[in-house]
This record gives sequence, structure tokens and C-alpha cells, in this order.
Amino acid sequence: MLKSDRLYLRLMEEKDVPYKVKWINDPDVNATLNFDYPISEVGTRHWLNSVATNSNRKDFIVCLIEDDRPIGYGGLLDIDIKNSKAESYMGIGETDCWGKGYAREIRAIILRYAFMQLGLNKVYSYVWEENKKMIKVNESAGFKIEGVLREDVYSHGEYRNRVVMSILKKEYIRDNTI
Repeated sequence: MLKSDRLYLRLMEEKDVPYKVKWINDPDVNATLNFDYPISEVGTRHWLNSVATNSNRKDFIVCLIEDDRPIGYGGLLDIDIKNSKAESYMGIGETDCWGKGYAREIRAIILRYAFMQLGLNKVYSYVWEENKKMIKVNESAGFKIEGVLREDVYSHGEYRNRVVMSILKKEYIRDNTI
């Protein structure tokens, strides 16, 4: 289990499928995401079973320590040991938890895991250009903008630009008390 003062992350399990489906299908939540909508519990269970043993990814559920309530998700994709890098993703599905600093905590937990436990050199993230809050969360964690992928994905009836952001281990260590 990975944790901070208010949150813990644990690997996603079958019991978490209804939460993930509810969150991804919520229009307020998915407005900034690039998923094929809607998703189902059957399809999500199938997806989870197919990725659960994949060593190139870690998919977590985020829970509040105070009451064990799941509030979101996050993880690492395309963990590339040879090139020492991975893509990071995250989201808060419970809208009553927005604006409380949880996203910054999730980002910090995932970075600590990626750099200090997995020993990666680089963590990167793709963010929809209009998702200013996530860009700010990443920047506050030390991410730098590498560039913009123009009209990179088709989502919500439009082609969307995605910002590529990353942080290197040396930047993380320089900016964080380990």
C-alpha cells in the first residue's frame, strides 16, 4: 500500500469495478478524460482481469485514510524498465472531493513510488490542453511541459490537443525532501 497523511493507494481489485464505472460514466468527471464512453462493469472487469498481471503497469484505487472510502484512481502505464520511464495517470471520481488538494497528494504518492521504489528516471503525463487544473497540479509537482500534440485524440466530438509533461528523477530529488 502507498500512502500519504490523508490518502492511500492500493492495487485495483474486482470490488472496485463499480466505482470506476460510476466515475468514468459521470459527465462531470469524464469531461476532461479521453475514454470510450460509456463503460460497463462487464467490460471493466474484463479489462481489469487482462491488465492485473501485466508488469508494465500499476493501476491503483485511491482511498481516504479516515474512512476507507474510494475517491479516485491513478497509476503508471507503459512502465519501461530499459528506458527507465513510465506514463502516469490519475483522476478523482468523487466530485465532493474536488478542490481539497487530493490530486496533489495522489501525484506526490505516485511520483515517490515511481522514483524511489521502481527506480525510474522519468515520469510523463498526457493532459488535455483545456484541463488547466491538471496542468497546474503537474506543474506544482515539478513537471515541465515538453510540448503539445496537436489534435492528438478524438474525444467528446472534437479533436483535442494534448500537452506532454514530464519530471525527471533528479528534478524530483532536488525539489523534495526524501
